[in-house]
Amino acid sequence: MRTAVTAILIALLCFPCSRSRPTQEGATAASDEVSEVSQALVGKQITIHGKFSLRGKIGPYIVLNNRQLVYLVNTKGSFTWGKPFSEMEGKLVAATGTLRFYHAPPAKPAERAVQSAPDFFSFEVETTQLRLSRQ
Repeated sequence: MRTAVTAILIALLCFPCSRSRPTQEGATAASDEVSEVSQALVGKQITIHGKFSLRGKIGPYIVLNNRQLVYLVNTKGSFTWGKPFSEMEGKLVAATGTLRFYHAPPAKPAERAVQSAPDFFSFEVETTQLRLSRQ
């Protein structure tokens, strides 16, 4: 029972998203480059650099040099994280998008332990430029 509940929760947290393509490697955007994210940057268009991974519990993410994670989330439907994203696994990338923040609701008392998503920073995959980094 616990395994089934965990599998359902993981499936709900993973993104069903529509197909999107990362932008070309040389693409640029008018934004501020930052080395760490904070609440002050939420709602602003920024560029981050870090290592890309498809292996996040919430979904794909970019880990910054200071170990902060910025997730890539989908808000519009189904999405396949296949090629070319799999080719970016473990590589340095640059991502330009509008920074978002998810604040988890307070935990409700329960008889059993319940897993929930933590607070996290993110970019919406549909509007984010993701490209291999030259750094």
